[in-house]
Parts: sequence; C-alpha cells; structure tokens
Amino acid sequence: MQEAEVSLRVALYYIRNKLTKKDVIVSIDGAQIKTGDKVHFDIWKFLNDNDCVKIDGSTDRWQGTYSVSGYSEHIVISSSPGMGDVNVFLLNGKRLYVESKKGRPNRSSQEYPLMREAIGQLMTSCELSEEIVPMVAVPFSEKIYELAVKWGAYPQIQQIGIGFLLVKEDGEIQTVSLVH
Repeated sequence: MQEAEVSLRVALYYIRNKLTKKDVIVSIDGAQIKTGDKVHFDIWKFLNDNDCVKIDGSTDRWQGTYSVSGYSEHIVISSSPGMGDVNVFLLNGKRLYVESKKGRPNRSSQEYPLMREAIGQLMTSCELSEEIVPMVAVPFSEKIYELAVKWGAYPQIQQIGIGFLLVKEDGEIQTVSLVH
C-alpha cells in the first residue's frame, strides 16, 4: 500500500465513521503519485473507486476538494509540506495529526525504519499540545501490530501520546493507543 493510499484511507475512515464534522485535510507529495512517466499511485482511480468526486478547480489537477458520496464532510488534498499527512478535527475538539508511511506485505524488516521515521517526523514537525493527537498511520500487518503494541507501551511514547493507526486493505483501521 502506497503512502498516499494510507493517508486517503485514514481520511475516508474518519469521514465514513462520522468521527469528524469538518473537512479532512490530506497533504500528498507529488512524487508519491508520479515521477517522470512512472505512476506510483493512481490517485484518480482510487478516489473514483471510493466514490469521491472533485468539486473545485481544474479537473486536470488531483489537488483540490473532493466530496465523499453520502457525507457532507470533504477531503481537501494539497501538496503542502510541513503540515502532516492527514489532519482530522475530531468531535471532541482535538486535532488528529497523522504521519503516514507505505508498506508492502512480506518485506522483511521494513517495519522498523518506517515506523521510526514516522515517530521522528511527529516529534519534529509541529509543536505538540493537548489539542493535538499525534498518530502514525501504516498498512496493517501482524509485525506492525506487534511493534505498535510494544512501542506504544514505552513510557516515552505514552508521555508524548503517540498512537498508531493500522490501515487494512478493506479500509478498516485498527487503532493502537496505550495512553492512559
């Protein structure tokens, strides 16, 4: 699963499960979609397959605002660096600030560097406050689940409040958050 897909699945999950009443902001680096002639992630197909329709701006650009069929909240996609991969304004007034990473099944030991990178990005990308819920979003695998439970129990991770969103191919998300 590509990083852009992880981010978009998180956005769709929070909208479709009515966990927000505001638009979800997704920032995707253009290189995650295409470099040169090589397409890494067919964003148009993914959005179409998930009943998302562009409602603003040029239909030649994938950046913009998308309606999600059956919901009043939108997905707003940009390529703005330094704002997190996904921002969800939760019903409790807090903001979910997500750093996403890609992943492939059966790729040995990729989990460690990807999750460490995402944790490092959370630690250095914004000022964390009580209003921000920092989360790492990665494709689900048994190994990722084990790491999320293990690392989520570390006092330093709990003190900061980092949780893990484990994104499944069917769009479901398993949350691992051991913060008390």
